[in-house]
Amino acid sequence: MYSTKTATVNTQEFNSSYMPVGINESITLKEVNINKTPNGRDFLEIIFENEQGQTATMTEWKNEKNMWIKTDEDLQRRDDAQFGRILQVMGACSDILKNLSFEGNSFVEMINWVKSNIDDAISNNEGNYMRLKVVYDKNGYTQVSQKGVFIEPMSVTESQIKLWKSDLLERPVKADIEKPNDPLTGDSAPVTADSTGADDLPF
Repeated sequence: MYSTKTATVNTQEFNSSYMPVGINESITLKEVNINKTPNGRDFLEIIFENEQGQTATMTEWKNEKNMWIKTDEDLQRRDDAQFGRILQVMGACSDILKNLSFEGNSFVEMINWVKSNIDDAISNNEGNYMRLKVVYDKNGYTQVSQKGVFIEPMSVTESQIKLWKSDLLERPVKADIEKPNDPLTGDSAPVTADSTGADDLPF
C-alpha cells in the first residue's frame, strides 16, 4: 500500500565508504594484503584511504597465458607492465622505496617482497601523502586506474596524472532486462497431467 500520509523522505547525507572517482588528493596507503581465492589463486591487494576514511583498492593477479596472452613474450610484457604499476605505487608512497631493486622468478615471490617493503615503510611512518586516480570499471565499481601515471606524491607540484577520454568517470548504467513469460519460447514449462497425477488436478 502507498499513502501520502506515511511516505517518508530521507534527509540524511549519504556517505559512501568508497573513494570518489577522479584525482583524489592527500591519500595514504592503508594496508597491503596477500590473499588466495577459493580456487587457490594468489593475488595482491593494496588499499588506499583518504582523510574521510573512504577507500580504493588496487588488485593484482598472476598473469597467465590465455587467448590474449599467447606467447612467452606476451606474458613477459604483461608481467613488466604489472610490476611497473606496483613500483609506481611503491615510489609514490615512500621515498625510501624508490630505489629498491628486485629479481624474482615467481609472482608469489614478487608480491611477498612488495608487501614486506611497504609494510616496513608504513610501520616506520615513512609514507607520503599521495594523489591517486580512481575510475569506474565496466561493471560500475570504483577501482584504482591502471593507465599511465595514476599515483604520485603530493610533493609533486606539477601533477603528471591525467584524465583520459577512455577513463570511466561516470558510472555505466545497465538497465535490467525483463524476460517475457512466453510458453512458446521454452522458458517456462507448461503444466501437464501425467498418468499418476491426472485426478489431482483442480479442473
